[in-house]
Amino acid sequence: MIVIFEGLDNCGKTTLVQMLKDYYINIGLDAEVSKEFETNIGIELKKMAIEGTLDSILKAYLFAADRYIRMKSISSDDLNNKILLFDRYVPSAIAYRMAEGVDKDFVLNINSVFPKADIGFFIDITPEESVNRNIDTKFNIKSSVEHLGKVRKAYSSILNENNLIYIDGMKPIEQIFNEVLQKLEEFRKNNAKRI
Repeated sequence: MIVIFEGLDNCGKTTLVQMLKDYYINIGLDAEVSKEFETNIGIELKKMAIEGTLDSILKAYLFAADRYIRMKSISSDDLNNKILLFDRYVPSAIAYRMAEGVDKDFVLNINSVFPKADIGFFIDITPEESVNRNIDTKFNIKSSVEHLGKVRKAYSSILNENNLIYIDGMKPIEQIFNEVLQKLEEFRKNNAKRI
Protein backbone atom coordinates (compact mmCIF):
# COMPACT_ATOMS: atom_id res chain seq x y z
CA MET A 1 0.00 0.00 0.00
CA ILE A 2 1.48 3.34 -1.05
CA VAL A 3 0.88 6.17 1.43
CA ILE A 4 2.30 9.56 0.49
CA PHE A 5 3.05 12.69 2.50
CA GLU A 6 3.35 16.07 0.86
CA GLY A 7 3.86 19.64 1.95
CA LEU A 8 6.31 22.50 2.17
CA ASP A 9 9.80 21.90 3.51
CA ASN A 10 9.81 21.51 7.31
CA CYS A 11 6.09 20.71 7.58
CA GLY A 12 6.81 17.59 9.66
CA LYS A 13 6.60 14.87 6.97
CA THR A 14 9.83 13.12 7.94
CA THR A 15 8.96 13.01 11.65
CA LEU A 16 5.44 11.85 10.86
CA VAL A 17 6.44 8.99 8.54
CA GLN A 18 8.94 7.72 11.12
CA MET A 19 6.26 7.82 13.84
CA LEU A 20 3.88 5.89 11.59
CA LYS A 21 6.53 3.33 10.66
CA ASP A 22 7.32 2.76 14.34
CA TYR A 23 3.61 2.47 15.18
CA TYR A 24 2.88 -0.12 12.50
CA ILE A 25 5.99 -2.18 13.24
CA ASN A 26 5.09 -2.17 16.96
CA ILE A 27 1.66 -3.67 16.16
CA GLY A 28 3.21 -6.32 13.93
CA LEU A 29 2.68 -4.85 10.46
CA ASP A 30 5.42 -4.44 7.89
CA ALA A 31 6.12 -0.76 7.17
CA GLU A 32 8.89 0.95 5.25
CA VAL A 33 9.87 4.58 4.60
CA SER A 34 11.02 5.89 1.21
CA LYS A 35 12.42 9.38 0.84
CA GLU A 36 14.42 11.49 -1.56
CA PHE A 37 18.22 11.84 -1.70
CA GLU A 38 19.06 8.27 -0.63
CA THR A 39 19.86 6.62 -4.00
CA ASN A 40 23.10 7.28 -5.92
CA ILE A 41 21.22 9.76 -8.09
CA GLY A 42 19.58 11.25 -5.01
CA ILE A 43 22.97 11.80 -3.38
CA GLU A 44 24.24 13.55 -6.52
CA LEU A 45 21.00 15.55 -6.72
CA LYS A 46 21.47 16.72 -3.12
CA LYS A 47 25.07 17.74 -3.88
CA MET A 48 23.98 19.68 -6.97
CA ALA A 49 21.18 21.34 -4.98
CA ILE A 50 23.66 22.49 -2.34
CA GLU A 51 26.01 23.79 -5.06
CA GLY A 52 23.14 25.55 -6.83
CA THR A 53 23.84 23.89 -10.19
CA LEU A 54 20.31 22.64 -10.87
CA ASP A 55 17.77 24.25 -13.16
CA SER A 56 14.05 23.43 -13.08
CA ILE A 57 14.07 20.99 -16.02
CA LEU A 58 17.06 19.09 -14.67
CA LYS A 59 15.32 18.88 -11.27
CA ALA A 60 12.22 17.43 -12.94
CA TYR A 61 14.26 14.66 -14.57
CA LEU A 62 16.58 13.91 -11.65
CA PHE A 63 13.85 13.76 -8.99
CA ALA A 64 11.93 11.39 -11.30
CA ALA A 65 15.08 9.28 -11.75
CA ASP A 66 15.59 9.13 -7.99
CA ARG A 67 11.94 8.10 -7.53
CA TYR A 68 12.25 5.50 -10.31
CA ILE A 69 15.25 3.84 -8.62
CA ARG A 70 13.40 3.77 -5.30
CA MET A 71 10.32 2.25 -6.94
CA LYS A 72 12.42 -0.41 -8.72
CA SER A 73 13.45 -1.75 -5.30
CA ILE A 74 9.78 -2.31 -4.36
CA SER A 75 8.34 -5.65 -5.42
CA SER A 76 4.68 -6.34 -6.20
CA ASP A 77 4.64 -8.34 -2.95
CA ASP A 78 5.77 -5.21 -1.12
CA LEU A 79 2.96 -3.20 -2.73
CA ASN A 80 0.46 -5.75 -1.44
CA ASN A 81 2.01 -6.71 1.90
CA LYS A 82 3.74 -3.60 3.25
CA ILE A 83 2.71 -0.13 4.27
CA LEU A 84 5.02 1.99 2.11
CA LEU A 85 5.33 5.49 3.55
CA PHE A 86 6.63 8.01 1.01
CA ASP A 87 8.17 11.23 2.32
CA ARG A 88 7.33 13.07 -0.93
CA TYR A 89 6.08 11.49 -4.13
CA VAL A 90 4.81 12.72 -7.52
CA PRO A 91 2.69 15.66 -6.22
CA SER A 92 5.80 17.36 -4.82
CA ALA A 93 7.46 17.09 -8.23
CA ILE A 94 4.44 18.80 -9.74
CA ALA A 95 4.02 21.52 -7.10
CA TYR A 96 7.68 22.49 -6.82
CA ARG A 97 8.25 22.60 -10.59
CA MET A 98 4.99 24.51 -11.17
CA ALA A 99 6.23 27.09 -8.63
CA GLU A 100 9.33 27.45 -10.82
CA GLY A 101 7.24 28.00 -13.95
CA VAL A 102 7.52 24.50 -15.47
CA ASP A 103 4.42 23.27 -17.31
CA LYS A 104 2.40 20.85 -15.16
CA ASP A 105 1.76 18.47 -18.08
CA PHE A 106 5.49 18.21 -18.75
CA VAL A 107 6.10 17.10 -15.15
CA LEU A 108 3.10 14.76 -15.23
CA ASN A 109 4.44 13.12 -18.37
CA ILE A 110 7.87 12.48 -16.84
CA ASN A 111 6.20 10.95 -13.79
CA SER A 112 3.51 8.96 -15.62
CA VAL A 113 5.33 5.64 -15.00
CA PHE A 114 4.70 5.73 -11.25
CA PRO A 115 1.71 3.98 -9.67
CA LYS A 116 -0.96 6.13 -8.06
CA ALA A 117 -0.82 6.34 -4.29
CA ASP A 118 -3.47 4.47 -2.35
CA ILE A 119 -3.87 7.42 0.01
CA GLY A 120 -2.05 10.71 0.46
CA PHE A 121 -1.80 13.60 2.90
CA PHE A 122 -0.92 17.26 2.43
CA ILE A 123 0.55 18.66 5.65
CA ASP A 124 -0.06 22.39 5.37
CA ILE A 125 2.06 25.06 7.03
CA THR A 126 2.58 28.67 6.08
CA PRO A 127 5.65 29.70 4.08
CA GLU A 128 6.76 31.79 7.05
CA GLU A 129 6.58 28.76 9.34
CA SER A 130 8.61 26.70 6.85
CA VAL A 131 11.39 29.30 6.91
CA ASN A 132 11.23 29.57 10.73
CA ARG A 133 11.62 25.78 11.12
CA ASN A 134 14.60 25.60 8.73
CA ILE A 135 17.47 25.02 11.14
CA ASP A 136 21.12 24.48 10.21
CA THR A 137 21.19 20.84 11.38
CA LYS A 138 18.74 19.85 8.64
CA PHE A 139 19.40 19.58 4.93
CA ASN A 140 17.13 22.00 3.21
CA ILE A 141 17.41 24.00 0.08
CA LYS A 142 16.97 27.48 1.47
CA SER A 143 13.79 28.94 0.01
CA SER A 144 12.26 32.36 0.29
CA VAL A 145 8.82 32.98 1.72
CA GLU A 146 7.79 34.19 -1.75
CA HIS A 147 8.90 30.95 -3.46
CA LEU A 148 7.29 28.76 -0.78
CA GLY A 149 4.09 30.76 -1.25
CA LYS A 150 4.11 29.76 -4.93
CA VAL A 151 4.71 26.11 -3.97
CA ARG A 152 1.83 26.19 -1.47
CA LYS A 153 -0.45 27.73 -4.10
CA ALA A 154 0.58 25.03 -6.60
CA TYR A 155 -0.14 22.31 -4.04
CA SER A 156 -3.57 23.84 -3.38
CA SER A 157 -4.35 23.65 -7.09
CA ILE A 158 -3.56 19.90 -7.30
CA LEU A 159 -4.96 18.57 -4.00
CA ASN A 160 -8.16 17.14 -5.47
CA GLU A 161 -6.68 15.59 -8.60
CA ASN A 162 -4.08 13.82 -6.43
CA ASN A 163 -6.61 12.78 -3.75
CA LEU A 164 -4.55 14.44 -1.04
CA ILE A 165 -6.21 14.77 2.37
CA TYR A 166 -5.64 18.22 3.87
CA ILE A 167 -4.04 18.23 7.34
CA ASP A 168 -3.34 21.39 9.33
CA GLY A 169 0.41 21.15 9.93
CA MET A 170 0.44 24.01 12.43
CA LYS A 171 -0.94 21.68 15.15
CA PRO A 172 1.34 19.73 17.52
CA ILE A 173 2.91 16.67 15.86
CA GLU A 174 1.13 14.24 18.20
CA GLN A 175 -2.23 15.67 17.13
CA ILE A 176 -1.26 15.42 13.45
CA PHE A 177 -0.11 11.83 13.99
CA ASN A 178 -3.43 10.86 15.60
CA GLU A 179 -5.44 12.52 12.82
CA VAL A 180 -3.42 10.85 10.05
CA LEU A 181 -3.47 7.46 11.80
CA GLN A 182 -7.25 7.61 12.17
CA LYS A 183 -7.70 8.38 8.47
CA LEU A 184 -5.20 5.69 7.47
CA GLU A 185 -6.95 3.07 9.59
CA GLU A 186 -10.36 4.08 8.19
CA PHE A 187 -8.95 3.71 4.69
CA ARG A 188 -7.46 0.29 5.43
CA LYS A 189 -10.74 -0.92 6.95
CA ASN A 190 -12.93 0.44 4.14
CA ASN A 191 -10.68 -0.83 1.37
CA ALA A 192 -9.83 -4.24 2.80
CA LYS A 193 -6.21 -3.17 3.19
CA ARG A 194 -5.39 -5.68 5.91
CA ILE A 195 -1.67 -5.22 5.55
